[in-house]
Amino acid sequence: MQPIVSRIFSLLLGVSALTLPAHAADMRAPEPATGFTAKKVAIGHKQMVSAANPYASEAARTMLRKGGNAIDAAIAAQLALNVVEPQSSGIGGGAFLLYYDAKTRKVHVYDGRETAPASAREDRFLGADGKPRDFNDVVRGGLAVATPGLPMLMWQTHKLHGKLPWAELFVPATALAERGFPISERMRSVAEKIPYLNMFPETRALYFREDGSMKRVGETLVNPALAATFRAMATHGVEDFYRGETARKIVEAVRNAPVNPGDLTMDD
Repeated sequence: MQPIVSRIFSLLLGVSALTLPAHAADMRAPEPATGFTAKKVAIGHKQMVSAANPYASEAARTMLRKGGNAIDAAIAAQLALNVVEPQSSGIGGGAFLLYYDAKTRKVHVYDGRETAPASAREDRFLGADGKPRDFNDVVRGGLAVATPGLPMLMWQTHKLHGKLPWAELFVPATALAERGFPISERMRSVAEKIPYLNMFPETRALYFREDGSMKRVGETLVNPALAATFRAMATHGVEDFYRGETARKIVEAVRNAPVNPGDLTMDD
């Protein structure tokens, strides 16, 4: 289960980040801010990339230097963000994409949001008393996991608009996941507010030391399981992710979660 299971729990990490910390005035607020950093004004004369993390910007810029276009750059950036900001983004979730075609002067809109299991009903997150369960209670485990939409979004938009070979887009992120990167203040700050990361072996191995303490800012985080999943996607496209061995591992992890087991199926 190693190649994919860490991404499933990173999906939960990403979802939980949307409403933590618990003491926030509005639990519906977006992912909490962790500070501001002054940036220099940048001007691009031919091309420009703006991303939430410099590793993502560099991955995108690498694609442009190889002759790729905006779609190639966006996918490479997304994959890199998956590695360095799993609390916010990744192949375990979904996304929307706006693409402007300068030749036709048309804007294309793509919906790659994740989809709830077919068995999901409106009382899914209600308790026996008919009242909503606490967010931090229901988000743990497999019940809140939906079928990821991001891989298919990347695959379809690349087929329609991409220029570089599909596998080329995975090279920077795969290398980053394998060699590791220093944990940022942002990642550490959000992760320490999530009370159940150490409940699951996969997330415990990623974010905690052997003595049970959380890894500090600047420590190297490597994710070989994610790198293996990237290689499978680079080689086989999204077929394996949605219908093959990876899909079966996703379903198995969700349905056999130690808390809040879900009902995701291969049909989903």
